[in-house]
Amino acid sequence: MKRLLPRQAAQFELSALPRPGAADRFRISPANTHIRVEGSTISSLLFGINWYLKYIAQAQISPNGDQLPSGNLPIPDRVIEGETPYRYRYALNENVDGYTAAYWDWPRWEREIDVLALSGINAILIERGTDSVLYRTFRDFGHTDEELRDWITLPAHQNWQLMGNLCCYNGPISPRLLQRREASAKQIIARLRELGITPILPGFFGIVPKSFKTKFSQSHIVPQGEWAGFERPDWLDPRDPMFSRIAAAFYAHQRELFGRSDVYDMEVFQEGGDSGGVPVAAAAKAVQSALETANPGSLWMMMAWQGNPRQDLLSGVDRSRLLIVDIDHDRKPRDHRQTDFQGAPFLFGGIWEFGGRTTLGANVSNITERLQLLARTNSNMVGTALFTEGMDTNPFAYDLFTEMAWRREPVDIASWTSDYVRRRYGAADPHALAAWQILIRTAYNIRIDEVSFNSERDAAQESLFNAQPGLTANRASNWSPEAIRYDAKLFKKALPELLAAAPTLKNISYDLVDVARQTLANESRLLLPEIKAVFEKEDSERFEHLTNRWLHLMDLQEQLLSTHPAFMVGTWLKYVQPWASTPEELGRLRFDARSLLTTWGDRNASERASLHDYGNKDWSGLTGDYYKARWQAYFNALKQQLRTGIPAAPIDWFAFGERWSRNTGTYTTVPTGDSRQIALQIAQEVVRDAPNEHP
Repeated sequence: MKRLLPRQAAQFELSALPRPGAADRFRISPANTHIRVEGSTISSLLFGINWYLKYIAQAQISPNGDQLPSGNLPIPDRVIEGETPYRYRYALNENVDGYTAAYWDWPRWEREIDVLALSGINAILIERGTDSVLYRTFRDFGHTDEELRDWITLPAHQNWQLMGNLCCYNGPISPRLLQRREASAKQIIARLRELGITPILPGFFGIVPKSFKTKFSQSHIVPQGEWAGFERPDWLDPRDPMFSRIAAAFYAHQRELFGRSDVYDMEVFQEGGDSGGVPVAAAAKAVQSALETANPGSLWMMMAWQGNPRQDLLSGVDRSRLLIVDIDHDRKPRDHRQTDFQGAPFLFGGIWEFGGRTTLGANVSNITERLQLLARTNSNMVGTALFTEGMDTNPFAYDLFTEMAWRREPVDIASWTSDYVRRRYGAADPHALAAWQILIRTAYNIRIDEVSFNSERDAAQESLFNAQPGLTANRASNWSPEAIRYDAKLFKKALPELLAAAPTLKNISYDLVDVARQTLANESRLLLPEIKAVFEKEDSERFEHLTNRWLHLMDLQEQLLSTHPAFMVGTWLKYVQPWASTPEELGRLRFDARSLLTTWGDRNASERASLHDYGNKDWSGLTGDYYKARWQAYFNALKQQLRTGIPAAPIDWFAFGERWSRNTGTYTTVPTGDSRQIALQIAQEVVRDAPNEHP
């Protein structure tokens, strides 16, 4: 409270609330000159504080800006009570540890934990530090220091190793980095426990180092082949006698370092993998048995994603001891999770963003209607999971989703949005409200039709400025939406409305940048087909004009993004340097962080598996020095082709990305320019009926 509300914390009286049933509850009431908030758990008490802030004080604490009164908070005039039907309000996709939090320091983690806790989250996955557990475990079984540090992947890619997707990339990890990550994880986990949040830890399901099969030649090792062009870690058959020994050592070291948990995350056959003839039911039973032996009564958490969990896996385990994060819910034509999961408990997964991308939007009906529908029709739904692949985007969806865990019925989104605007900006500004009325009809009302259904779930379309150049480009990353999923002409009108809002509103700068950025992103999808058409007509003059406009809009985007630290690549990269002990290590860590934004991995992964640009982002520095440089080179080649009639030579885009990723230059973290002025210029150039002068 003192961290988040330093001026008003003393106004609150906090106390425990009796818990007659299983449901978490909170109560808000007046207490003379104080605000009394009671909760049946620490988590429910904290969410009660948040409910008070949102609906009585009309204030906001969010991942993307706070809005708090400067003076005393109002005393409630009545008693307000709330409860949640869900035991679990979980947060963090496994990939957050790559796309967002790989190099975060303690102050950044502390802020994130505080906001999650205030949002009612009571379980969080922490992957940091598991590298030390793996290292210590396999040292016990005769592996050398060098073997293990070569096997363990650097931080920005390491979460995929923990899911069994890759190993041995861009190492070795240094002893000092292992130590620092271990100490950091202890600090994070200790804070979670202080706030009543269960730290969910990775479990052991059989990944082993490359040299394991030579050291233990009698063990049954199943090679896992490749994932997206990367070598996967070998898998030790869980029925093998060695498995229980290694699992016991893994959990013992983990418990020694971080204590025990009630829930452990294990993704067997994540996005592929090979059972190699091993009976999956028996293997799963052995995995669960090792977990239960080491941590009696704990749960095995897994994702429902791309055919997992397999029916044969479910058939082999005690399903009452599972916790399935259902992020495939909008692909299943039925809503029968009792059948789909054979009765195993599950969490409704909110996933509207992939790759840590900055794209604005979500399918709000999934949050306000489908979540409640599945809860009513499936008695095995026990919670919610904030499961975006990155964090710090879409504060509207974040706020809505975390609140829905405390509501049994759908909400009226127009009314909810009106409340949101008031608490986000600190005033009921009619133009700000008009802008958000447009946003909930467009970016937050995305359509998933039959054509785009097999692309990423609730995600909105990306900017083509971020795409690998090509006249037929229709997305920046593979598996993403190929077309605009809402009325882009209507969306454009949101920017002039935000510009007409009072410039003194809190958080208006972030939202202006975000909406103006998305306006430009949508414009790229309208402009590229025009460029293609004039090129095919060999109209050099028109091609010159349109490509210059394209590059000019990218310059405008670079200027816009430079005005806010949330949209600067320097903000991402600033966290890397303190983790390095030597200049050589700093170079590898910077490459680890940069490559995740560009090539993602080596040439095999980037080109053959099409992982390039999966983590694309509308960030300054990245836009100006990488995305624009690619399009400039491409357009120059096409201009040369129009002049000479000789087909343009292919450009090695992987080499292009590799150069940027290995560049040792630094980027500023200090914003420059005026967000409102640049957003106004964008509106005047892109949007009809835009304001003609500064509001």
